[in-house]
Amino acid sequence: MSDEQQRFGDGQDDYLKGAQKAAEAAKKAGAASAKSAGSAAAGEATANAAAAVTKAGVTGGKAAAEIAAGTAAGGPWGAILSAAWSLRHTLFKVLIFICLFLLFIIVGIVSLPSIVVNNLFHTDPSTVDINAPTSITASFDDVSGVVSDCIQNGYDMALAQVEQIIAQGGYDRELSMEALINNGLISADYDTCYTLAAYSASMQQRGTTKADMKAKLDAVAGQMFAVTYEVKETTKTVVPEVQEGEEPGAPETVTVQYVVCTIHPFDQSVILTAFGIDTSAQYDQFNLTYGEAITNMSNALKMTMYGSLTSGTVPPITDAELNAYLNSLTCSGTRKELMRAALSLVGRVPYFWGGKSAPGWNEAWNTPRLVTSAGSSSTGTIRPYGLDCSGFTDWVYKTALGVSLLDGSWSQWDTTYAITEAELLPGDIGFMAAPGTVPVNHVLLYAGRSADGKQMWVHCSSSAGGVALNSPTYVTQFRRRKDIDLEADFTPAPIEQGVNDG
Repeated sequence: MSDEQQRFGDGQDDYLKGAQKAAEAAKKAGAASAKSAGSAAAGEATANAAAAVTKAGVTGGKAAAEIAAGTAAGGPWGAILSAAWSLRHTLFKVLIFICLFLLFIIVGIVSLPSIVVNNLFHTDPSTVDINAPTSITASFDDVSGVVSDCIQNGYDMALAQVEQIIAQGGYDRELSMEALINNGLISADYDTCYTLAAYSASMQQRGTTKADMKAKLDAVAGQMFAVTYEVKETTKTVVPEVQEGEEPGAPETVTVQYVVCTIHPFDQSVILTAFGIDTSAQYDQFNLTYGEAITNMSNALKMTMYGSLTSGTVPPITDAELNAYLNSLTCSGTRKELMRAALSLVGRVPYFWGGKSAPGWNEAWNTPRLVTSAGSSSTGTIRPYGLDCSGFTDWVYKTALGVSLLDGSWSQWDTTYAITEAELLPGDIGFMAAPGTVPVNHVLLYAGRSADGKQMWVHCSSSAGGVALNSPTYVTQFRRRKDIDLEADFTPAPIEQGVNDG
């Protein structure tokens, strides 16, 4: 008998041996997964272990091709499902899928934050809430709502602190509120998945409850958005108050003081403070630190909810980096404000085909949503919500200046006029090509030049996974918004109503 014939004959199913091997595989994979829990590849390691065992029961060229197709489509888990389905006998398929179900549970228990999965898997019966959601999506939405409410509480406290500074100093309130620099609104730099992972890790995945998490977050609410201020002086014209029957007095010019308050972006380190975490400390019995465990649990949750790591490969720009970048620019205050808004979203908002948004931070960003706009390979799939390229540029102008660029690259082309490459200034707009000359266009915001002289562009890119600052070389068209004085000192403007159709 040839080797090829022998391999074919080995494919005959022995149900008892098959069941024993599958059970042993599940046990070994579970042990391996538990040992590497919190590691960057915890779920993948479990899946690979299961895939190896499943493949052992599959032979022949057709089965191998199906495994390869499954791996390409869905990674290790895709390989498992394809391999299992290629088996010839139904009973063995059933046994494999039972083991796979157990493996999914193992992955959920060791890789996902317990605050999300406890009610599903009863990993800690003492804290199971019989009234809590029993699906992972509903559970995630439920606990995410708690985090959002706590962050909103911190932001409200920052606004109250601004009011207190104005009142206690006797500063002109109208001028002070007009001068408010509200980076907390345009840069809500918090990661829900990271917060849930940090809380669960701090509790060693035991005893986690929404009430306890909320109490700990509320305890540091006053530290979430730092507030700094600078006192300034100006003159204004006032009309003296008069009593009934008196002649109105002449307007007077008086000197008044006002305060320029800055609400800084959300401080991510406050999450660690809230839960008493030292990221360099050893995490329980596993060979990794708390910082590594939190990051990996957060990534596992993102992969489970969204199918990808929502921030792509782009790291967020910190508040200090943002201010340093703005200080390096030699342009008007209006252009700097455009850059402040644009850079505030780098690494924080994912790419979403057809994604548009009102000005300010959108709580729907990074939450699962169905892609409904036609024309993309992602249409009909569930992705973390964000912005597309024209949605991003429009959001920046609306948030910074209260002026819409309208929806879509065609409309944004029409609201701008051509300039030369030499005329580019921060806040100007670039296009990959003239509309109609390429199947899918791309629009970007010019952000200045790097230290080595390269053009820097901030844009929402599908290849980067979201908003990024980099140096693409495909920009060929350079344009500037019509009817706006971009060279003026920055003055907050009211948002235009009913302009954006997206």
